[in-house]
Amino acid sequence: MSSKQKSILIVGGGTFGTSTAYHLSKRGYTTVTVLDRHAPPSKEAAGNDINKVIRADYPEPLHADLATESINEWRDPNGLFAGLYHRCGWLMAAGDKSLPFIEGSIKTAGARGFEEAQPVSSKEVSERWPAYDGEMPGWKTYWNSSAGWANAREALRRMADAAQKAGVQYISGAGGHVVRMLFDDTAKCIGAESANGATYLADEIILSAGAAAASILDMKGQLVAKGHTVGHIQLQPDEVEKYAAMPIVDHLEGGILFPPQEDGIIKIGAVNFVTNYASSHPNLSLPRYRSDNPQDDIPKPIETHLRNWLRELAPALADREWIETRICWDADMADYNFLIGSHPDHAGLKLAVGGSAHGFKFLPVIGKYVVDMLEGTLEPEIQKKWRWRPGAKLEQGEANPHPNPLLDLNDVPGWRQSGKARL
Repeated sequence: MSSKQKSILIVGGGTFGTSTAYHLSKRGYTTVTVLDRHAPPSKEAAGNDINKVIRADYPEPLHADLATESINEWRDPNGLFAGLYHRCGWLMAAGDKSLPFIEGSIKTAGARGFEEAQPVSSKEVSERWPAYDGEMPGWKTYWNSSAGWANAREALRRMADAAQKAGVQYISGAGGHVVRMLFDDTAKCIGAESANGATYLADEIILSAGAAAASILDMKGQLVAKGHTVGHIQLQPDEVEKYAAMPIVDHLEGGILFPPQEDGIIKIGAVNFVTNYASSHPNLSLPRYRSDNPQDDIPKPIETHLRNWLRELAPALADREWIETRICWDADMADYNFLIGSHPDHAGLKLAVGGSAHGFKFLPVIGKYVVDMLEGTLEPEIQKKWRWRPGAKLEQGEANPHPNPLLDLNDVPGWRQSGKARL
C-alpha cells in the first residue's frame, strides 16, 4: 500500500483540520475522513467568524514568514479565497505592557523587507479617519497598510467544500462528536469513538479539535482553552459611509475594532480573555460552547471593559446595542507557537492544535505544513518550535501579545444569568 492510500482520520474540522484535509487531498491522499460535531464550517470552531485579521506583523520570524505566505494566497484573484480578503490596513496600539510586541514586529518586518508599521499620533489618526474621534489616552499607535481582514466563515466553507469535492468525507452530528481516542495494547492510537458509540479506525490519526482537544486527550497541561468575547453592532444605512473607510484597530490591551462589512455590521473583539476551570476539572480550562449553553451571555466585566475602550476610540459606538454576542473559544499554548507534531507516547497519533488566538490567518497554508509533518519532511527548525513540549513558556525577553490577566468565568457572579443570549 502506498503512503497516499493510507487511511487518515482527522478529529476536528476547524481551521487546522479543514486546511489539513484540503492539503491532503491536493497531495493525492485518497482515504481522508474528518469528524466534527458540526457540519462545515463547524459553528464552534474559533475560525468560524464573520471576519478575522490578516496581517504579518510578528516579532517571531517564523510567524511573519508564514503569514506573508498566507497573504499571498488570500490575495490571489484566481484562487480559492478570491474576493474574501479586504486590505484596509490596521492600526496597532499599545500601552507600555504591549509595546515590545509592536517594536519586535517592526524589527522583524524590516529585517525581512516587509512593510514596517509607522508611528502615528492620536491627532493624526482622528484627522485621517474622523470616525475615530476619541481621545485615545496613553495610546502608542502604529499604522501598517499591508494588513486587512477576511470573511472567515466563507473561507472555511470554501476550503471544506473543495476538500469534499476532492473526495474527503466529513461526518458530523453525534457520529462526528468524538469523545475519546482509541488505543491498542501497545498504546498505538488506532482511531476514535464518537458520542453515539460509533468507532472509526485509521492508519494515521490527526487530533485537531482546537479548544476541546484537552477533553479528548491528556495534553499534559499544554493547552489552555481561552474565550474571546465578541460583539456585533448594526450600523444604519446612513452611517455606513462614515465608517466604511476605517482600518482595523487592534489595541493589544484594549480591544479590536473591525470596519463594517457589506451588511453594515461592525465587530468588536475583546483582548481580555476568559478561562473555564469548572469544579469537575479544576486543573483544566475547557470551552463552554454556546451551542450547549444557549442561556449564556457574555461576562459583564469584559463587556464593560470593551465599552470603556470604545469610548477612548469611537465614542459614538460605545453604548450601541449588540445584535449578537459570542464567546469564541481557542486553545492557547504558553509560548503561542502551535503544537503540530507526533505524540511521543502513541504511535499513529499526530497533533495539530494550539491556534493561540492567531491561527486562522494561516488557513490557506497551515495544512501544507501539517502534511509535511505527517510525511516527515517538516523543516527541523519548525519541528523544534511546534513539537510536543509540556512546560513550555515564553522565554525571558520574548514579547507577550496578550499581557492582560485572565478572568475565569466561574469567578464572575451571575454572568450566566446576566441576560438572554443574543443569537
